Amino acid sequence: MTQVDLSKLDVAITYVERMAEGNNPVKNLPAEEDSVLNNPNVIRCMYFIRDVLVQVKENGGVIQGSSGRTAKRPFPFEVLSRFEYEEDRSISHFLAQIKALADTPNVKGIGTKPVTDWLKSMGYLVEEYDSSASEKRTRTTEKGEEFGLYMDRRVSMMGKEYQVIMYSRKAQEFIVQNMEAIINGEICE
Repeated sequence: MTQVDLSKLDVAITYVERMAEGNNPVKNLPAEEDSVLNNPNVIRCMYFIRDVLVQVKENGGVIQGSSGRTAKRPFPFEVLSRFEYEEDRSISHFLAQIKALADTPNVKGIGTKPVTDWLKSMGYLVEEYDSSASEKRTRTTEKGEEFGLYMDRRVSMMGKEYQVIMYSRKAQEFIVQNMEAIINGEICE
């Protein structure tokens, strides 16, 4: 991502608009009859360039990388006031429900890692090495269960059993009330 000088962007938009209208960009006088600025293909190109520059201006002067995606806006924490508990959920489903409150796909979601890292730092979750699976697993602690977290057994489509951490109403509501502080790494009690 690159940020451009907005005042220079305004000048560029003005010049491109003048060229699209068939005028000299500096003096804003009509170009000579045989000028390239009177070529319909050049005129269409100048209008296209103007539209792109206007989009960059509307994006606060930010030019995106080569991915072609538009910049995602930061999560608007004020929408959390509309949160309503629906059912116990896993962290990914719970955070998807929260992201949906923003009513736009062009917003950054809240990742599971900051929330689970915070829960670990508060002693609600713990990460342990599972020698039978040869990997680290996260599970609830006694304090986490009092907080409203619990382990739920599931079976995959392949028939393999696994456990998922579920978030009750109490846990979801507390996380929502403290989400901004959690994301900022602040301690909440």
